[in-house]
Amino acid sequence: MGGRPASALTSTQAGIAGEQLFAATVTLSSEGELELFKPLTDDDHTDISTGRRGRVPSLALQVKTARHLDRKGHAGARMVFPSGQPREHPTFVYGVVYVVDACIQCAWVVPSADFNRLACRGAGRHGKGIELQFMARPDLDDHWAPYRCGRLELGSRLLALIDALPPGSLESLLGDHLVLRRQSRP
Repeated sequence: MGGRPASALTSTQAGIAGEQLFAATVTLSSEGELELFKPLTDDDHTDISTGRRGRVPSLALQVKTARHLDRKGHAGARMVFPSGQPREHPTFVYGVVYVVDACIQCAWVVPSADFNRLACRGAGRHGKGIELQFMARPDLDDHWAPYRCGRLELGSRLLALIDALPPGSLESLLGDHLVLRRQSRP
C-alpha cells in the first residue's frame, strides 16, 4: 500500500503523546489537585498551563519528550528560540519526559531560570537565534539530578513549585492577558 510504516512515529506525534502522558500523570499523581489547560496555539512555547483546582493557572509548561537514550545513555531535548532570547519567568517551567513502552520512565521538572543556566547553548537553525540542549541520564547524579523525578512525583513537584512562587509573580503573568466577564443581569 505504500506510505509511512505503521511503526514510524513522527516527532510531532511523539511530542503530543508525551504531553498527553504528562498531563494524565500530573492529574493522577496530584489526586486531582492540579487542573491542566492546553493552549490553542504554541507560539510562546507553552504546551500546558496548570494550577490548583478552582483557581487560575499558576504555571506555564513546555513539555519535551525523549523516547530513546543516545549511545551514552542520555535523554535529550532541544528548545529553539529564533529571537535569541530563551523564555524565562518564575512561572515558566520545562518538563522533559523519558517515555518507554508508552509510559513515563522518569521526568525532569526544571524552572526556566535553572534550565536556561544549565542547558548547553548553541546557534539556532540556520544560524538564527539560540538553541538550548538538554542532555541527562535517568540513572546519573549529574547537574540535572535535583530536577529528576518518577512519574508518580510529577504532581507533587508542580504543587511545590506553585507553593514556592514569589509574591506577585502570578499577577505579572495574569497582567499579560485580558479577562472578560459577563455581567449578570439584574
